[in-house]
Amino acid sequence: MSVTDIEKFITNETERTISTPPHPPFSREEYASRLARLRAAMAQDGIRTLILSSPEAMYWLHGLSLRWYKSQSPRAWRPLTCTAVSVDSDRFIQFEGVEHAEMIRRTSVAQDVRLLPRYQRDDMLGFIVGELAAEGWLDGVVGVEKYSYIPSPAVASALQAAMEAKGATVVDGTDAARRVRRLKSPAEIEMIEKAAEICDAGILHLASVLQPGMTELEAWSEMISAMAKAGGEPAGLHEVAVAGLAGLGVGHSIAGRRVLTKGDFIEVDPCGVYNRYHANRNMVFYLGDPPDVTVELMTILAGAYDVIRETGRVGTPVAQLNKALKDYYVDQGVWHLNSQYWVGGYELGISFPPDWVGEWHFTVNSRDEPGLIEEGLVTNYESIIGMGILDTIVYQPSGTRTLSRIPHQVIAVSC
Repeated sequence: MSVTDIEKFITNETERTISTPPHPPFSREEYASRLARLRAAMAQDGIRTLILSSPEAMYWLHGLSLRWYKSQSPRAWRPLTCTAVSVDSDRFIQFEGVEHAEMIRRTSVAQDVRLLPRYQRDDMLGFIVGELAAEGWLDGVVGVEKYSYIPSPAVASALQAAMEAKGATVVDGTDAARRVRRLKSPAEIEMIEKAAEICDAGILHLASVLQPGMTELEAWSEMISAMAKAGGEPAGLHEVAVAGLAGLGVGHSIAGRRVLTKGDFIEVDPCGVYNRYHANRNMVFYLGDPPDVTVELMTILAGAYDVIRETGRVGTPVAQLNKALKDYYVDQGVWHLNSQYWVGGYELGISFPPDWVGEWHFTVNSRDEPGLIEEGLVTNYESIIGMGILDTIVYQPSGTRTLSRIPHQVIAVSC
């Protein structure tokens, strides 16, 4: 084989690669609306330029989707993938290395993309700051996502120092970057609804194959495989399948090699994912006929969702919803048993490891939560006292609804 043959092969495969059409998940009109909302939030917070460094923020704004952001890489490979947004411009700038040029083309609607060649990446920090200074985007207040794990603290400090040396006043811009994502558009809710269908598919498949003798990992793989076959993507967190009850302290376990036996409770906590949007639903299985007391307790826990649908309507004060939920658990005689696990709901974040928990949340045991239930809010809700039920809630003027179609009950596995 000649060098010429190798060159032809690489050329042909390159042409095939770049012939793949771009596939951002939303329309350009949707992304333009998001940019306008973000710039309004920046103006409200007094931020002239905002540096988005979290995968979630960049994905939300323009669709960029990668599996590697250099978050724990060698110190020479600094995590500096970022998007710069100016309050004064309807143009934003995406900074990256040339190795991700094709992925930006495929997934993002970014038009102003500035790349460094692979072997010039040592000067990525200087490149970014120099480009921003030349644009005049470092004159004034610059916000950074200080609550993002990307970049690392050392790199974040270096970036801040370099921008301050150019005259910028650097502040925390995390809130502006996150609060614009809290309320979901109709297009986003459509994605979440598809994610819920995927989540249900994984749980229902596991119900059909689960049996004693399987390991936790085997149960987990059956559930994940079924969600993938239904069109699901990897979630932001490990989607656990574990022997035991999450409400008794094992909910954040990692599936292992424990063999499942008759009389075991098995709890799974997956998120279906569609175009990086999550829908959360857990399920409790019992290998055998579940004890009557567990059926009764699960019925009580399920009743909380009726309270949410009736009370948690658009425009309702969050504190009022908390009170209604706590009163319900007290009336059922179980609230005093809630000694270990949190009971409440949180905004479901966009699906990039290491998390799927968004910024906004409410806690049943608090009557001081500010604000109202707003249109387009999407949260999970965790009704956990000993045992637990999790489901995804969508709050809309037409009504508040749960997304899973699986009944809120223990699933008995014949054995």
